[in-house]
Amino acid sequence: MNRLPGHLADQSLPSGAPEPVAGVDWTVAERNVRRAGGDPARFSASIAGALRAAGGADDVTALAGIAAWRSGALAYRDDALARIGTLGQDGREGAAAALGLEPGELDEFVERQGTDRFWWPGRASASGYVCAVGGFAGLGGAWVAPPVSGVALSTPGAFAIRAGDEWWRLDADVWGSQLSWLDAEPDDVAQAGPASIVCLPDSYLAWVHVRAAA
Repeated sequence: MNRLPGHLADQSLPSGAPEPVAGVDWTVAERNVRRAGGDPARFSASIAGALRAAGGADDVTALAGIAAWRSGALAYRDDALARIGTLGQDGREGAAAALGLEPGELDEFVERQGTDRFWWPGRASASGYVCAVGGFAGLGGAWVAPPVSGVALSTPGAFAIRAGDEWWRLDADVWGSQLSWLDAEPDDVAQAGPASIVCLPDSYLAWVHVRAAA
């Protein structure tokens, strides 16, 4: 498992940069992805693979949105899933490549994402662990004290994590995560579900884990 914050699904994503496309400024696209909370390098690798697999740029707008979600920009999630359903065969192969999936895995992935925002084909082999968040603030992380507990909130994919005397909100899915400081203990705690927060002894990381992973 990761010793630094990150998503386990990212370990299979190759590096790369997209070929030029008429009317598209990839520098601006990467800047927008960063502003939305995504990783520009991951976006570049994702869209580069998508365009190669699609054999051209007919679906470049849709593929760019899917790659932005794959980069960790949570705001693109709903749009990306909707766009996958509009693609032709070449575009679907591009979408699978953008997400780091085999073409035959795309339908199952989309179906499962409808009810489980933390699913990807490799989750079972990761024993249900999805991502690590936080880290020691002195080394570029979020917290000055280790996280000790976490609870699910009413918003899908949202959790509250207590680190020392502070509470933090985590919004996450299979590809992305965002931490924000809370000024008080949250009161919108939800009933526990299959996804939970795991705090490990002597670690500044907190993990999103899904029980009975498959």
